[in-house]
Amino acid sequence: MADDDPATRGPAAWWFSSDVPGAEGPWGWRLDVVTLLAVIGESSIAEHTQTITASIFCLFPRIIPAPQAFLKPSRPPRLPETTAKMTGVHSGVVLDTVGFFANIIHPLDELPAFSFKVLEITHNDRNNAGGIEVPRIFTNGTNLFSKLRTRTKSSTDSPRIVHPPSIPRGPPSDNAKETTRDTPASNAGYSTSADPEAAVPVQGITRRITMKQKIQDFAANPTLINDSGRPAVPATLYSPVHVLAVFSVMLTVSIIGFAAHYQDGTAILAVSLIAFASSVVGWASWWKPLLMKRSHTNKVPRGDVIIRTREGAFLLVKCTEEVARELYSGTEECEYHVGGQAYRALMGLGTCLLMIAVILLGNCKWNSQIFIGASYITLNGLYWAMGLLPKKYFWDLSRYKIEDKTRKVAMYADKTTSEDPREGIASYTRTLWYAIRETKRTAWIERSGAAPATPQWLKWLAEAERAANNGEDDWPSVARKDEIMKVDDDGGRSPVTAEPARAFDEAEQKAPFTEVQPRDWRPGDTTL
Repeated sequence: MADDDPATRGPAAWWFSSDVPGAEGPWGWRLDVVTLLAVIGESSIAEHTQTITASIFCLFPRIIPAPQAFLKPSRPPRLPETTAKMTGVHSGVVLDTVGFFANIIHPLDELPAFSFKVLEITHNDRNNAGGIEVPRIFTNGTNLFSKLRTRTKSSTDSPRIVHPPSIPRGPPSDNAKETTRDTPASNAGYSTSADPEAAVPVQGITRRITMKQKIQDFAANPTLINDSGRPAVPATLYSPVHVLAVFSVMLTVSIIGFAAHYQDGTAILAVSLIAFASSVVGWASWWKPLLMKRSHTNKVPRGDVIIRTREGAFLLVKCTEEVARELYSGTEECEYHVGGQAYRALMGLGTCLLMIAVILLGNCKWNSQIFIGASYITLNGLYWAMGLLPKKYFWDLSRYKIEDKTRKVAMYADKTTSEDPREGIASYTRTLWYAIRETKRTAWIERSGAAPATPQWLKWLAEAERAANNGEDDWPSVARKDEIMKVDDDGGRSPVTAEPARAFDEAEQKAPFTEVQPRDWRPGDTTL
């Protein structure tokens, strides 16, 4: 029939025809496999799904490789955690996992076997440490006229700040001395205690939020409410995910323009549906992290925690209870912008749009298929390369100040330090002694199962704690352990107790007493 002749079709039909001259490649070639390229690379995308949906950039309409990676029946309520034995040095809290953001600050998989490290983590903004903001109260009135009059004064005649009633935040450090109001530091408006976060919150120097931080905070949690508090850990503005999102938008616009040049309406409709589907599923999965904060301001012990890995490495983190609650002992939850029922409805809509777009991609013209296929290959390579970058480039951790406090004598715990066959060789016992020497406590060892609760080990722990408190840095930990654990020729055990309760068993002397058990691997555990 005449209607089947491509030359007799109207202009509108020409845009959606795949059998007209120029729609096929040389020798009748077609790239119907472009539909496979659109859904391939799910493993690379699944690794970044929650990172992609952590800011407003996830709403940008763009093409994404393997968009089906976002189509999940449910959303994770919490951030993924790393398996390790974590114990509060003063609180005694024992957990089997380490939080997501804490593992970004100090990646546990980078710690060598039998290594030892000490970090001190504090809040950069001490005025709002732990979620308690110190207000400013001026003595010359609070009305508008008083504020305007205050600004006109010279810098030497600044308004006097009256501190609000003290709020108990926690016990001060052991070596912290009481600071009076007569000291120059107090008159300057800040506290000079050894641990400002553990003491009474005192107004300090407030740094103005930069334009970059404002944009970054808006991307993480856009709102019209003027809230002085910043998001706890937002996605950094120049995150590789954000850069790649902007690049994908530009690439999507280029594909549509290229298809319009060749009058390929099918390609325009297919790419537009894929871009719209990415915005729909991005909106459904859009979230922000919620860190745990203290609900009361009563005095509590310090929040120091020590982490033991499966390889026998120890990491001591010195921090306040506020920092410990946010990064370690508290839960890191996900707050989504869309409810559960709306999420399922948006997932269904995104699935329908994606299926229609895949059908249309297989009917694009030759030139459009080349451009679309090359775009998906490029994006797949970029998302794969993004997985090689450390996670610290994706999140803004400027809320915390991290300092390495490892002493020189313990800096090379994972290496051979001398020719001594006992004390000079890296071992679990020597690293455990380094941890005791730094904490000057051993109760956390019994709580976490770092050593068995046998009479021999209890005797060794008592001697190690005594040596640590006496400042005996060169105490022969390994040699002393071997002497206590020595078995005589008759098969009896060392005389630690006058009357042994039972026969000696070598298995009960194995350290650590409780091993770090690997968590069962599930596909959902590899997100972020």
